[in-house]
Amino acid sequence: MRTQNHNIKILWDGKSALVVHKPAGIATQAAPGVESLETVLRRQLADRTDYLAFPHRLDRPVSGVLLVAVRKRAARLLCDQFASRKVTKTYLAWVTGKVEPQQLGLWVDHLRKVTDRPHAEIVEPKAEGARLAETTTSLRLYDAANNRSLLELAPLTGRMHQLRAQAAHRGIPIIGDRQYGGQGIPGPSSHGTGGHGTGGHGTGRNGAGGTGNTVDRSGEDSPASVSQSTNEIFKTSGQNASSQSTGGRSYGGSNKISGKAGASGFDGPTLDSDDRPPDRILLQAQQITFHDPSNGSLQTVTASDELP
Repeated sequence: MRTQNHNIKILWDGKSALVVHKPAGIATQAAPGVESLETVLRRQLADRTDYLAFPHRLDRPVSGVLLVAVRKRAARLLCDQFASRKVTKTYLAWVTGKVEPQQLGLWVDHLRKVTDRPHAEIVEPKAEGARLAETTTSLRLYDAANNRSLLELAPLTGRMHQLRAQAAHRGIPIIGDRQYGGQGIPGPSSHGTGGHGTGGHGTGRNGAGGTGNTVDRSGEDSPASVSQSTNEIFKTSGQNASSQSTGGRSYGGSNKISGKAGASGFDGPTLDSDDRPPDRILLQAQQITFHDPSNGSLQTVTASDELP
């Protein structure tokens, strides 16, 4: 993903916050020297503000709507909205095959991050590190010509790789998501040219001043922690959630771990080149509803395009 000569599309512009359309193939935030949505927006908005904060994130291969605060007070208010579940989001995802009614409805699982890997797994509720993950799902359409189904997904929680892991767990991995057992996107190779250390995400947070010195480690749409203050939410953290090797289900089993440093220089073990996450999967954050932090009005913003 190359963005040096392209601006990020702004879908909604408030006094203290923006909604932008994040392209697939670029991390929300990344280590110094690595191109990210943040670095592009900093150049793009240089004449307007020197403050950026991200109350939620999107995985690197995921596209769609993303909230960005351009004032500190807005960052705090938006974080509070995520913490109290006042923000609602819907996603569109293409999966292979015809999805049956029994595979839809409310998905309830428990997820945890795999130790030292940019990967989540489904575990039993009492497993160490397990966190509740809930998503409401419905079928938009079945494309018989290409034998694929378009799902609408509305996460009620914001766990790492939540939608990707939950879909795979039900035998309907998202197209392009090889990390969770999905088939490749037809056409040119979905491997990108960017550093593959940013394709999977964990629990690191960035400083509220928007220093940009973290790897993009969020879930599909990972909100601020309920138990943390705004400053703590965005501070860099080198801590990863503890995980055990038993009791969980992991997908895309050919992923191998390499001892090489990722593109960030400090991202620890990475996936081998043959198994690195793709630049794009057919998952898009399609719509977001929130309260404008400037005046409290309810806003609904829709992505600029739909999945092909």
